[in-house]
Amino acid sequence: MKWAFRGALAIIIIAAGVWIWLTFFPGPEQAIRKRLAEVAQLASFAGNEGQLAKVANAQKLTTFFTPDIEISVDVPELRQKFTGQDDLLKAAMGVRSVLSSLNLELLDINITFAPGKTSAIANLTLKVRANGERDFTPQEVKFTLKKIKGEWLIRQAETVRTLSRALNKNKLDGILSQASASARFWSAAAPCRFTST
Repeated sequence: MKWAFRGALAIIIIAAGVWIWLTFFPGPEQAIRKRLAEVAQLASFAGNEGQLAKVANAQKLTTFFTPDIEISVDVPELRQKFTGQDDLLKAAMGVRSVLSSLNLELLDINITFAPGKTSAIANLTLKVRANGERDFTPQEVKFTLKKIKGEWLIRQAETVRTLSRALNKNKLDGILSQASASARFWSAAAPCRFTST
């Protein structure tokens, strides 16, 4: 009976030690996942967020990015580039003044590391719900992160053209090039006159 108790106690101590180690000394992938989850939480806001909280959360959000952050947004409703933490702060405050609420979730996070594990790329799907709507908009996003002074900071963020958007654009480009070729043919053929003998 004593051996069973000691064995159970040893397993509990080992499990607690592993949990403490993973919590306080996470590996690079866990650290990045946690960092991105915190960014999504800070970027999200409810309709009852007070003015001071809006400013504080927007300012705190910028600390998760490098000072020379570059953000490129290219979606059907918006095409915009932001450079630097000041632009990011203005954009975060602008979103908070235009929308009544915003909820961001990160799905399907795939992280690849550069040699040396001092930089990484995280590809993920961003699930966006705005103004309390039940429907959501999925958007593929690519984050480039750098490890600076022991912290993973986002250096670059950009929306990714999804396959369906790319296929639709390629289809549209094909139609336009066919129309252009057809127009060139008819403009070249127009001067020709058929004469009967």
